[in-house]
Parts: sequence; C-alpha cells; structure tokens
Amino acid sequence: MILLTTCSAFYQSTVVIEAARGTSDERLTIDRNDGTVTSVSSTAAAPAFAAAPQRTMTAHGIMGIISLLRGPYLVLITGREVVGSIGSSTVYRASEIRVVKAAAESRVLSGVDAFDEATYLRLLDSALAVNSFYFSYDMDLTSSLERQQQKRQGAGSSLALYKTANDEFFYNKYLAEPLIAVAASNPSASVFVLPVIHGFFECRQVMVRGTAFNYVLVTRRGRKRQGTRYFSRGADEEGNVSNFAETEQIVDFAAPNASSTNPDLAGTQMSYVQVRGSIPIDWAQVINMRYVPKLDVTVDESRERFNKHVMRLISNYNDVVAVNLVNKAKYEKPMGDAFAKLSQEVKSPHYHYTHFDFHKECSKMRWNRIGLLLDELAGFTAKFGYFKIKHDPRALSQAGEPLQLQVGVIRSNCMDCLDRTNVFQSELARVVLVKQLRDVGVFTDTDAIANFTSMRSMLNNVWADNADAVSCAYSGTGALKTDFTRTGQRTKAGALQDGRNSVERYIRGNFFDGERQDTIDLLLGAFKVVPGVPSPFADDQTIESKALVGAVYVCLFMLAYALVYPRGNHWFCLSNFVFTTSWTLVLALVAYTVMKSHTAELLNWPKLTAYPYRPAIMRANSAISLPVLDRLLSSPATKASLRNDEIKKSWPTDKKLA
Repeated sequence: MILLTTCSAFYQSTVVIEAARGTSDERLTIDRNDGTVTSVSSTAAAPAFAAAPQRTMTAHGIMGIISLLRGPYLVLITGREVVGSIGSSTVYRASEIRVVKAAAESRVLSGVDAFDEATYLRLLDSALAVNSFYFSYDMDLTSSLERQQQKRQGAGSSLALYKTANDEFFYNKYLAEPLIAVAASNPSASVFVLPVIHGFFECRQVMVRGTAFNYVLVTRRGRKRQGTRYFSRGADEEGNVSNFAETEQIVDFAAPNASSTNPDLAGTQMSYVQVRGSIPIDWAQVINMRYVPKLDVTVDESRERFNKHVMRLISNYNDVVAVNLVNKAKYEKPMGDAFAKLSQEVKSPHYHYTHFDFHKECSKMRWNRIGLLLDELAGFTAKFGYFKIKHDPRALSQAGEPLQLQVGVIRSNCMDCLDRTNVFQSELARVVLVKQLRDVGVFTDTDAIANFTSMRSMLNNVWADNADAVSCAYSGTGALKTDFTRTGQRTKAGALQDGRNSVERYIRGNFFDGERQDTIDLLLGAFKVVPGVPSPFADDQTIESKALVGAVYVCLFMLAYALVYPRGNHWFCLSNFVFTTSWTLVLALVAYTVMKSHTAELLNWPKLTAYPYRPAIMRANSAISLPVLDRLLSSPATKASLRNDEIKKSWPTDKKLA
C-alpha cells in the first residue's frame, strides 16, 4: 500500500495507494500484470484487500507511473524538505525520489531485455537524482501569481491543481498521465495528482527599517523541448524552444513571518516575470571533439516555427521584447543575423526586438555597461509594470483583489541562455525590485539596494544560486560569470573558475551528455519504452575505433611509465627523451586518426531518440584489412574467407603453371 503523505500496499496482483491528505476516501489500484490504474472507495476496497499486503511503504507524493519492459513502475517522492512559502502555502523540495517496481514478481526478464531494463532504471534514477524538483500541496507552483489569479477568476478556486497547472511547466505531466486519466473520470482521485516543477526555488526573509517581507525567486523550466546543451537547441516544429524557463521574483507581504508598521501592506504580494529560451530557429551546434562545435543554422525553413513561438509568447504574456545577447561578429554572427531577420518580418505591434552584444559592450570587465541595455529597455519596463495583489490578511488562502497587472515580458537569450542571460536577468530584476519597494513605501525615492548591505548580499547569492541551478540542469556545470552576480564585480578568481567550468562543459558535451539526454527523454516521454523492439543500446563502435582507444591508453601508460621510471635514471637523458618523444608522436598520430575518421563513433550521442545532426560512422574495415584483429574477432567462416582473400592477393591469377 502507498499513503500520501501517501501509503502504498503491495498485494500479489494489485498495488493499492491511499492518500492521507485531503477529504476524499478514494484509493488508487494498479494492476500488477497489465498496469491498469483505477480508483475505488475505501469502503468498496476493504473486503478485497482485507488480507495483509506483501509490503507497505509511505511517500510524500506520486510523481507518476512509467511503464518499462517488465511493466509499471511507481515514481514516488519519498523525501521532502521545506524550502519556504508563498503566502500561506508551503513549498517543498523533493530530497529523495524512488522508482518502485509495481509489476508482478512473476514477470521476469532475461538476456538483452534484462540488460535494457537495468539501463532504463539507471537512466531514470539519474534523471531523478537532481535536487531541483519542487512542489506544493495547496498552490499551483507551475503558474505565476498573475496566472493563478486569472485561473481563479475564470474557473473558481475549487479546481484541482492539475487542472489549473501551466502545461509548459508541469514537469511530471507525462508520468502523471495515468493518474490524470483516472481523475478525469473520478474527480475525487485528483488528490493523487501532484504537479511538480523543475528548476529553482528560494525564499529569504528581508528586513528594511522594521518592515519584514519574504523575497522569493522561482524558476520553472519548460518540459516541451528539454535536453542538454548541445543536443537540444533552437525551436521544434511547434515553436517550443530549448532551455525555456520562466523566472518569477516575488515580494511577499502575505507570508506568515511578514510584518510592517503600515497596515496597508499586510496581505500584499508583488511579482515580476521574465523568460529565457534558445533562439527560436532551426539550428544546432554539432559536437566534433573540437572546443568549438560546428554551427548549423537554417533560416528560411525556420519561419513557421519562429512565428509559432512568438505568437505563443504574445498569447501568454501580451507584449514581448526579445533581447538578444549573442556576439555580433565571428562565430555567433549567423545566429544574431538570423534572429534579426526573422524578427523584422514579424508584423505584430506586440513584438519588439533588440540586440546587445554583451561580450563587446562589457569587455575588459566593464560590467557596469549592462546599464546601457537597461536604459534602453526602461520604457518597456515601465510600460509592462508588475503584478500586484492584495489579500485579506485574515483569509490568505482565499483569492485576493489584483491591484495591477504585468502586461508584457522581456525574453532574453544568449547562445546557451545561461551565463550572459543570468547576468542580464539579475540586473533587470534589481531595477524592478527597487521600483516595487518604492511604490509601497518601503524604499524612499533615494534608496537603492546598495544602501542595504545584507539585502544586497542576499540578492547576489540567490540569483547566483539560480544561475547555477539552471546551468547545471542544461550544461552539467555551474554558471559562468557568477562572481559578478555574487559580488557585483568581475574578479580574476572568477575568471579562473569560469575557465574550469568551460573545460568541464567541453568534456561533458562531447563524452557524457548523450546519455544525459537519454535520461531526460525517458523521464519526459520523448522516448517511450515498447516491448519487442530491438534494443536501443546496441554497441555501434567499430573494431577500429576500439583499437584506437586502446592505443591511446597504451601511449598514456608508456608516457606515465617514462615519467615515473625514466630510462637512464634521469628525465632529460637522451634515451628517455627518445622514448617519450616516440610515444608522444604515436599518441599524436592516433589522435589525428581519431579526429580525422572516427569522431562520430567515439563521441557520446543520444541513443533513445534520433539526433538528426549525427554524422555517419566511417567503417574503415570496409576498405582496410586488419588481419590480426579480423582473425581474432571474426567467425570461422569469415576467417576462412579472409585466408582465401590473402591467397588471392599474394597470387592474383588463376593461370596454372606448365
């Protein structure tokens, strides 16, 4: 049995899930043979499940159900911690998530299927091991405060959370689909559907001259085109862009620990929303073992997906200003030109575009020049405003009265939508925060964040933590330029740390991110496991590439040996110099051969979904014979054929001797 805090009971043919929260007496049952999910009342279920279950376990929520080769598995939140609140609603971080087999014990796998099942489970565990899943039991964390208010006005506050959830940021929606299907026919079962976001959440109390409020920063990462840095770029045919995320800054006077000498502030909440996302065209950076990947940009065929993306933003946020931060020259120039060209073709008065060459304008550590862009956007910032709502302090859980709306959004991007974007968004948020605090009288007209040391330090660290969280999810490393975000200035130590992170990004992007892309595709349903199809994990490396990798290890071993045990008992003696030089040349030759002919096989590509930019594998043994390897690794029939080929090559004629 599973309680919610959920309890699950595992019987021989059924798993029963029971919710400890809510007023419903419904239970979910999962057939352990075919995975069918149904709901029954506790009264009706009591006779059928009177016997003691095989085992029970408790959880704090169900992320969903996923079917693999063996059958259904439950994805359960088994650990949680409070990370803050918004108003009177508590927000939790999932500190532990477990994938629990719900399939019948009699269902067993063997051979390749058993290997594939173990691989799928390992991928799922890896995808769920990150500490960036957040949820709340009584508020829609997938939606901004303004969107929540709009939903309440349109349908009332009695709707289940999953019905009001923002489809873009309902990160576990694929996993929750079996539960949603049950709740659609039986509303009482909606208590089992728990929308979860992926991204960042932090809540800090701020004190300014006796006025206390909560500062909340939440980033919701989109689910519709998610992936890793080099394997998920641009826009798909539906206009969904990679690394799309909505960041909301909330000033919360409705929090339980808020206080003020001004009674008008009690129950007040203010929020400001920004978004980021990959340049919305068809483009890619194709890994090739070089530090800078090959850039592939398709402009003319991108119009439809570009327009779909822009129209969706306008539909969701009203006015949109696209801020492009990529370089205007050299490698990134085609991206800037393509974005500008398609933006010029948009005829809507609700769309605006500007291009700010971040690296050029802020070069030589002139980070204060980001103010030039903020000044350029000042008119839009003032026009768009921010969302403000007033709740009754005596009934914070009830819908409040909106006092003003945010009527537009600033969409920012760089190449990765990480480092330059993080710096820009944090600076823009500070500008808006000052205006918000001045508008409600917490700041005077001459006050600035720099005047309040503890507040400034808090903002720096919260935004730097947000940058690291988004960057780790997309690139696998912390963000660059966070020394500026944390301290307000660029430092040499920060530049050195950026160098380390850049090297790590190169290694991850070329040799590890293919599998990480698989974890995301499996979790979000971009790939669905279908029994009976060939294994997606087949080894596609050729014999030649494996031999070359082995040669690299041999070279490195010999060079290490020469370092530890130098010939002639001295590193600089002639014999040791000749020895190390020879092995270095062999290593260089092998590396050249790999780069020239075997890059595609040795890089780490996604296996679960087709990556359209992956180059074809060059199979050298179709033209080159490696007799020793062939004889060792080939079948007896192939060995006989090879011997016959060698005889013909040494005596290439059928003419008999007289």
